[in-house]
Amino acid sequence: MTATAPTALAELEAFATGANAQDPYPIFARLRAEAPVVWSEPLQAWLVTGWAEVTRGFKDAETFGPLTAGAGSSAIYGRTILHMSGDEHRRKAAIVARRIRNRRELRGTLRERISALVDELGAELPEAPGVADIRAGLTTPLPLTVIAELTTMHEAVNFPQWYHDLAGASVSNVSRDPAVHARGVQAREEIDAWLDPAITRKRADPGDDLLSDLCTVEYEGQRLSDTEIKSNTAFFLAAGIETTDRALVNLLGGLIRHPEQWERLRSDPALVPSAVAEVLRWKAPVQGSVRQALVDASLGGASIAAGEKLILLLGAANRDPAVFPDPDTFDVGRFAENADPQFTPVGPLRAFGGGEHTCSGSLLAKLEMELALEHLLRRYRRLSFAGDPPVDAGFMLRSAPSLHLALHP
Repeated sequence: MTATAPTALAELEAFATGANAQDPYPIFARLRAEAPVVWSEPLQAWLVTGWAEVTRGFKDAETFGPLTAGAGSSAIYGRTILHMSGDEHRRKAAIVARRIRNRRELRGTLRERISALVDELGAELPEAPGVADIRAGLTTPLPLTVIAELTTMHEAVNFPQWYHDLAGASVSNVSRDPAVHARGVQAREEIDAWLDPAITRKRADPGDDLLSDLCTVEYEGQRLSDTEIKSNTAFFLAAGIETTDRALVNLLGGLIRHPEQWERLRSDPALVPSAVAEVLRWKAPVQGSVRQALVDASLGGASIAAGEKLILLLGAANRDPAVFPDPDTFDVGRFAENADPQFTPVGPLRAFGGGEHTCSGSLLAKLEMELALEHLLRRYRRLSFAGDPPVDAGFMLRSAPSLHLALHP
């Protein structure tokens, strides 16, 4: 390790633990160049910043795998598809994928519903020049409603509060605030209580929804247990809402800070899919994914012992100049020729993980973001911040906490 790397490591450790709120990307760049895999004593994990090393951390399933249930945020969720590997993961993840990665659904029923929902939410935004809390009015309620309807949990009056408490107590709770954790545990208990009769109903009379899929599809001749259904449903609530919410916040913030990119999109709306892929590269809402070594291994010149944790820093990998030229530039045309593969295991984008653990909801998130952006491009000539520009916050999940915009039709 060179003299530069220890300083960068200390800065990243301070950033990760909330001791400072500086821009992490210059720190990522220094570590990636000097020590792409480095041990952090405070975090008790290897920090992985190089694209090749992050990609291997996801794709080399013989060497690296998911954490066991009960570690980290899974203390709230329990054992989910995140903790599975191999054939079990493929088969159980397919239960979810058949609904939210089904291209016929994405082009048909889901697209129609999400488009209508965007129009409903957009109707509440100012027609004349005005100010809007875009997070409260669009970026949060859009994915929240989509996931609620997919799981039929929109029938639960307390669903928005459950989501808020559950998401706050998982990856976002970097400081491990016990009060925040307790609210998450309480939300999970209330979700489970709501699901008990719902599971019974869905097994007896399944509908056309994701919860019915979880309740009725068989794996190796057996249906998922009640515990598995509850754990995965709770996980989907946070994973399917908060990430898309934050990604939209990052997208709109990036376009305001780079107005020439907004004008490019207004002139050429066909670039919208590329713009969505680009913001997920440039400012990924999910900055890291935790894995563990299954055997003693070598990665990026580091010797890793079986059982040791790795934090695969997606935000760092997505700015690796060996893969993405001029990586610090926000360019909505970067993926003009190959936007779609970025949302699958084939593309180099690491916003959705990689290998068998590529996020099942990537195509759904893509659709939500594209339709929301297209709506705003049609409605408004220009967007600007209402007041001081917001400051991004967070380590594993990163975006501005709020977003108040001035909208100019």
